[in-house]
Amino acid sequence: MKKETVTKDLERIKSREATELGVQDFFTKQSKKNRKVSGLVDDSTSILKEEGNIKQAMYDKSMQVDFLPDHIKPIFSGVFLSARRNKLTRNGLFLPTSSFGKGSDTDMDVDFSDTQIVVACGANVSQVTKGQEVVINMDNYKKRLESTLAQKLNKEFHYVLPIVTIEGNEYLYVTERDIKYISDSRVTE
Repeated sequence: MKKETVTKDLERIKSREATELGVQDFFTKQSKKNRKVSGLVDDSTSILKEEGNIKQAMYDKSMQVDFLPDHIKPIFSGVFLSARRNKLTRNGLFLPTSSFGKGSDTDMDVDFSDTQIVVACGANVSQVTKGQEVVINMDNYKKRLESTLAQKLNKEFHYVLPIVTIEGNEYLYVTERDIKYISDSRVTE
């Protein structure tokens, strides 16, 4: 009978210690968040690291797409392009070009590169062919932000690209008029 009492007491003590340890761990995490600077630095670092990993994974996936499933065909002057993204990070750090673009543009606003690979062409497309590297006229996809007075005065904008997801892969579906020029360095005449 004493053995049972000792065992129950021991279990209760272990349970209380586990609860106290859990409560202590909870308050340690809370105090880190409430510590102002240190907690914020830890949070910012982890958020930036996660964002960098996600953007790198999206970049890697976008670089692998170079074909369109056989059952999908563009119509008229439609052109399917690969949806290659800009490389925003290197070794987990944001590249300077991802923060500061040309003029008022920033590459952070434009996740997708303006240089893409033609994946499929519609019947009326005459200038580009499958496999060529082309540059998109991104100005065609600029949308001015006008929800606040500050956005109107600062002439802020963002890009709305025609992204189509087919079988888990992203593609850009544009017309031939949305292509600025062919920049394929592999073309030999």
